[in-house]
Amino acid sequence: MRVRYLKLNQFRNYPSLELHPGEGVNILYGQNAQGKTNVLEALSLLATTRSLRASRESELIFRGGDVARVMADVVRECQGDVDLEVSVFQTDKKEVKINGSKRGRVVDILGQFNAVFFGSIDLVIVMGEPADRRHYLNIEISQISPRYVYDLGHYKRVLAQRNRLLKELRDRPRPPKELGLDVWNEQLINYGAPIIEKRRFYLERLAPLANQVHRALTDGKENLEIRYLPSVRLPKPAELSTLSTAVVDNSMIRETNRETQYLTEIQDATPASESAPQTRVESPLSDTEAIAAAFREQMAEMGLEEARRGVTLLGPQRDDIGFFIDGAETRLYGSQGQQRTATLALKLAEFQLIQDYVGEPPVMLLDDVMSDLDDNRRAHLLEWVRRRCQTFITCTSLRPFPKEILAEATTFQVANGVVTPDVRRKTRNSRILAEKEANKPETASESVEIAS
Repeated sequence: MRVRYLKLNQFRNYPSLELHPGEGVNILYGQNAQGKTNVLEALSLLATTRSLRASRESELIFRGGDVARVMADVVRECQGDVDLEVSVFQTDKKEVKINGSKRGRVVDILGQFNAVFFGSIDLVIVMGEPADRRHYLNIEISQISPRYVYDLGHYKRVLAQRNRLLKELRDRPRPPKELGLDVWNEQLINYGAPIIEKRRFYLERLAPLANQVHRALTDGKENLEIRYLPSVRLPKPAELSTLSTAVVDNSMIRETNRETQYLTEIQDATPASESAPQTRVESPLSDTEAIAAAFREQMAEMGLEEARRGVTLLGPQRDDIGFFIDGAETRLYGSQGQQRTATLALKLAEFQLIQDYVGEPPVMLLDDVMSDLDDNRRAHLLEWVRRRCQTFITCTSLRPFPKEILAEATTFQVANGVVTPDVRRKTRNSRILAEKEANKPETASESVEIAS
């Protein structure tokens, strides 16, 4: 998967931009506050429909403009090429087009283009508050599950209504049945249980990949453990499968064919000893139903406390993720270097998970990582992305890059909202590559021929 053509109109500090990136590493360099990260944000918007940094979507619009537009021609190996467009209006409303056709829902664009972003703002995933980690989960799972987006939107609306009723119960005590909480409880469980199950499934697949990457980044010296910490006590592992089982009816968005195929492939690839251990207690319920039953039981136990405090105390809105390096909680006891490495490992694992799911590598977006990482981790990262995927890297200087990376990269200079292809450097890179090819060591057969 790669972007063949990117066009911005009235987006951030770009009144207009047309960019033709290379197939491999693309480096955007220049001074700070010139618009480098804005290019990455535009690509991320196409993948997630969300802004990386704005508190309101309308902040993406160029000063004095009416609407910001991001358009891209995306080359895909598995699904065929696609033209994508996202428009953001002053009202914060968004509109999407796929192959020139306007879609009724913004979420329809999810899964059409996949990208993984890594930058200093991602450190909040490890160092920040639980809300930051929930936001991360919501954004990343949304790229591969339309059903998750549907459930999350409905859950938030039901949660807001239930909290209003609980606040009313707190201010004017009365029997809970008079407020009709039972109806909202079932709605909360109906949408909340699938969210919990999706998060559990996603992190169970992500955690071992992240540890594998983390060990490579630390030369095998440290282990990274990622734990899902739901507010609802989940059924015992023996009562849950290691794979997600979606419960679908005609009133809900169905899983995509790609998602169903992925789950089937994972099931087929899982050894019998893992998918059905001898000690497992088979449950007549699906995983989602088992979680819903646990959610319902615990909600009944919390009823009086919720009425006293006037707020919902259980559910996905109180979930968290734990990061541990060699058993110690990274947020509390990890050094800044360890926290950065854990975040990077998480992102590279996310890349691998999306690649496994989609069937081709997503686009990698790296924001100012050359100054944020030490030499060793920087070398690991560059070697990891090299020739693996299309990558966009922002930086203030080209000096930290090895010569072999610069020889292959497409470079752009960014200054005051203008992106200029570095033609001279591209010519020089081509010459370097030609010289490297000409100076390759002779093979054994060639040496014998010359010697004779």
